Amino acid sequence: MAMTREEEAQKAYVKLLTGQGVSQRVLVQREFIIIRLSAFLKDIPCDGTHYRQAVDRFIGSIDAAEIPTVLPVIREFFSFWLGDIKAIAAMSQAKVFHGSPATPTLTQDELFKQWYELDKTPLQAQEQQIFDAFAAAASTQHTDENTLKERLRMAKFLLVSLRPVSYKQSYSYRQTVDRNLPLFTAIGIQHAFLSLSREFYAFWRGESVNMPTDKVHLLRPRDFAIAA
Repeated sequence: MAMTREEEAQKAYVKLLTGQGVSQRVLVQREFIIIRLSAFLKDIPCDGTHYRQAVDRFIGSIDAAEIPTVLPVIREFFSFWLGDIKAIAAMSQAKVFHGSPATPTLTQDELFKQWYELDKTPLQAQEQQIFDAFAAAASTQHTDENTLKERLRMAKFLLVSLRPVSYKQSYSYRQTVDRNLPLFTAIGIQHAFLSLSREFYAFWRGESVNMPTDKVHLLRPRDFAIAA
């Protein structure tokens, strides 16, 4: 019997992880996540938009405390599910498949401290330009004042968190999103934060700063399309 698209992608993913020396324990954990995710991927069109929608449904079905663990696997698996050989090769070269977070994690207390002291944290000139561009675009897309205020606060928090990142590429951005996720999970707005992180990526990369706000929604880079 022929393997399904998800089974073929899982086989390729596990083969690469095995070749890179990932432990058996980590392999089993990641395979279990993929098996559960695959139930939501079955028979959907093979593109980033539908993958993200399936991921949203999957995340909605699991315990919030599990989200930081499953997100890296979901993101790695996307290129295998698409069959994107170039993306897989790039991730392999960047040593993405290491089985443990490369970005130092912060305690929940440290994250809360940063969140509550955010108003006292001034933005640097380049950060302010990015933030202003995002605020202008967000104000046209989110008419509810409370929603807009919340998204702008999350955007500033993410922007400040990204300061240690030397090169603006998607993997470091995702790591920063994952590192901050426990805070927004605790507050109960993790889905809003993940949605915000998708919108904000193009601005952080500088791809939206000088564009008309009515065109910004078109800038959803393919390499970040699978942020949950």
